[in-house]
Amino acid sequence: MQTEELAALVKRMQAGDTAAFDEIFAAYSKTAVRTAALISGEKSLAEDIAQEAFILCIIHIGELKNPLAFRSWFFRILTRCAWKITDRRTQSTEWNDKALPPCPDTYPSDGGMQNEELRMALNKLGRKQRTAVVLYYFNELSIREIARVTSSPEATVKTRLFAARQRLRRTLERKEKRQ
Repeated sequence: MQTEELAALVKRMQAGDTAAFDEIFAAYSKTAVRTAALISGEKSLAEDIAQEAFILCIIHIGELKNPLAFRSWFFRILTRCAWKITDRRTQSTEWNDKALPPCPDTYPSDGGMQNEELRMALNKLGRKQRTAVVLYYFNELSIREIARVTSSPEATVKTRLFAARQRLRRTLERKEKRQ
């Protein structure tokens, strides 16, 4: 969905048009569940997180001053919900074996790397690094947008991405050597 088209839907939604919300929901629901699953580690929990994020979106849409910023605003709500619900549910960062939706297009092109390997490597990252990776690589948010979503300076986002890439590289290289 183009930014201008999304902004028009947001304006309609702010004016009380429920059909506009339906269109936004249709455009973002799969991405929201996938993102929540990657951050939280549980598909069933991810659906609850996405649902709560959409409810908060409806409740607080009037507070969004710039409709062009909807995408990063929504991902901020989604990320905060994922962190809050995950923390409430458990302090452990271990993932459930059925955490990720078995959807091949969930993952970026990886030169033959299996989904399980990627999932296990992501599991080794801390919550903030994993969130940065998910938003950057899986949702294609810019460094600036991720900084807004996570309320972090851009330099911190860059540092998290750099450290996460290093850790993922080491984890995957060790896995290759063992095979």
